[in-house]
Amino acid sequence: MNLWEDMMAQENTFRLFHVISVCRMVNHYLPKVKISLEQLKHEEIWKQDSENAASIGGIVLHIMEHVKRNTLRLIEVNATFEQGIEDYFPYPHLDKQRMLQQLDNAFAEWKHAMDTTAQEKIDMYNVYHLVEHTGYHVGQIFDRAQRMTGCRFQFVQNGINEKALRESVEEEMRNTT
Repeated sequence: MNLWEDMMAQENTFRLFHVISVCRMVNHYLPKVKISLEQLKHEEIWKQDSENAASIGGIVLHIMEHVKRNTLRLIEVNATFEQGIEDYFPYPHLDKQRMLQQLDNAFAEWKHAMDTTAQEKIDMYNVYHLVEHTGYHVGQIFDRAQRMTGCRFQFVQNGINEKALRESVEEEMRNTT
């Protein structure tokens, strides 16, 4: 039996889901967004392809708001919000370094909340939705950034890939089991 089969056999499915979610968000999605942003000029971050299209910066802020709301839901299970964020793609022209710092902070706070919230208080549905939703928008960001810059990020070849993600999940499971 390999390590992956052993982890599943341990009936530690929730712990595995937790670790996969955190590793995917922090070790997979966050670096992709940061690398994409680092290649862009300020005006490229805030460029809109059309009047109704979100800028890369707006998409990043949308992701951060979603992460922040999910962090609050982990801390306060009954947290509610007056309105949704489906149309929240702000356009404040934040400085790139400030945006990168806020992005790091939002993901670090979410990770801390995931790691310190009791298992029974974590809504797996909300976590799954956050991971899936973030993945969708990360794809938009790096696709647009590659088109704007002509730069090929080659995430897979540079170690941000499923094999590396699985290795980080297995390492985390070994360290916490």
